[in-house]
Amino acid sequence: MSAHPEAARIPSESPELEARLVSIGSYLLSAATLFFFVAFLFAFFYLRALNSNGLWGGPTPGHHVPVPTGSGIAILVCVLASVALVWAARRSLRQGGDTWWLIAGSAFLLGLASIGIQCWQYTDLGFGTEDGGYASVYLGWTAFFAVFSLGAMLWLEAILATARRTGARPAADLASLFVFWTTLGVVQIVAFVLLFGVK
Repeated sequence: MSAHPEAARIPSESPELEARLVSIGSYLLSAATLFFFVAFLFAFFYLRALNSNGLWGGPTPGHHVPVPTGSGIAILVCVLASVALVWAARRSLRQGGDTWWLIAGSAFLLGLASIGIQCWQYTDLGFGTEDGGYASVYLGWTAFFAVFSLGAMLWLEAILATARRTGARPAADLASLFVFWTTLGVVQIVAFVLLFGVK
């Protein structure tokens, strides 16, 4: 017995309600992301204060693992520039500009560059998780940040692909992405200060 065609059709929400739902979802996702990275924040301060057998900074007391500051700065710059470009694309879209997709595409490329630099950094890092508390926190924090960044870039790519296919002007979607990507930008600033400054 076949179902009536109308019974299988799912009614779509109004664009205003859908935009509101995506916006609320982005705030919830951002809050969950902050809580996730608080675990690494706690681990950093706890292990640093505990400094068991003087092994916080390296595998032996008094020996500190090399900190890749140059690539860390490059990642920070790429992430913050990408966040700024998403904001600029959103602003251009709201003002009726036609170059928003070019700005958003540049943000996408910079976001991918930050992930690529992080992956490249791991190939010549000079330490592993067994080399003290700092090394463990560093690798855990940066690896998960790269994963979250990849999720944000997939979201941006979906926005761009959908807009190209349908001709839509996704101001609400870019605004929601901006909330999440800005949250990750703040996380990256905190990570840079702690992992490269405080150590």
